[in-house]
Amino acid sequence: MAELTQMRIVSIGDLERNLGVRRWPRYIRACEMVFQDRLRRIALDIQNRQNVRAVFISGPTASGKTTFTHRLAARLQALGHTVHIISLDDYYLTTTIAYDQDGRPDFESIHTLDTRQIVSNFADLLAGKMVQLPTFDFIGRRRLYAPEKQIQLSRDDLILIEGLHGLSSEIAGHFAHEQYYGIFIMPWCTLLDGRQLLGSRDLRMLRRISRDVQHRGSTALSTIDYWPMIDRTEQRFFPRYLAAADAYINSALPYEFSVIAPLASRFLRASLESWQNGTLAGSVYRKDRDGYADLASSVEAARDLLAACARIPETDRSLIPEDSILNEFVH
Repeated sequence: MAELTQMRIVSIGDLERNLGVRRWPRYIRACEMVFQDRLRRIALDIQNRQNVRAVFISGPTASGKTTFTHRLAARLQALGHTVHIISLDDYYLTTTIAYDQDGRPDFESIHTLDTRQIVSNFADLLAGKMVQLPTFDFIGRRRLYAPEKQIQLSRDDLILIEGLHGLSSEIAGHFAHEQYYGIFIMPWCTLLDGRQLLGSRDLRMLRRISRDVQHRGSTALSTIDYWPMIDRTEQRFFPRYLAAADAYINSALPYEFSVIAPLASRFLRASLESWQNGTLAGSVYRKDRDGYADLASSVEAARDLLAACARIPETDRSLIPEDSILNEFVH
């Protein structure tokens, strides 16, 4: 049973004291080393559990699951394993999307996944059978089956399964625990400036704003407007997923406040300016992009985030190491 441990407590003073041509690169390396050491120890723990054939990586949105999974795969490969990465997103149901009472689509609930097919495929893999894995086409909302995604596990092979609901009773709960290793990843942190300026939820929102705008054609206000759907899912499921995990990894990097906050601020300002001059695009999280669920609340939240971010010193993003989990959100 995993627990949230080693909360990252950072102050504006900490960030400012580490600024400088020499100090800041050292600070980045120190922050990254803590994360890399935790990653190394988890890989060794998996290596020492001889019956483990699958690793489930679960955690809330914008926790860095995808990048972490690839970094863990590299560690396990260095230990002699052949590793296959599977995304639960490829098992989205092709049926009509459900919406909440305010028109937000539900992309978060476990009920959006074909859990029956997931369990069937994983059971066959663990039994040594050849399995054809799907790839989900998000534009056409259909599953595609490419020949190169046909796999069969050998004795030392591992599958790494990345997705919000991997540690659910509906998926991992169908297998003997000795067959799998569960990891829960989430940034757990607070940024202080006399009082709490930003918390873990705020950091994840800033991360996702940065990723959504750069890669999903979103606006900052779209992401904020969709967040109540994310909150509802997380409050319902994630305490159980944390309890079901063998290990917890804190993906918060103290130096990232000076990277993510300035980047997201630019997107927040652009979104608010578009709203003010009447050119704000509809939300990508609405059917046919027809407006917002609660634009007034989203604008208020965006202004609060922008005010908090304005107090954080900005640093050069180019100093982020190539293997950092932050690259999932800043490029």
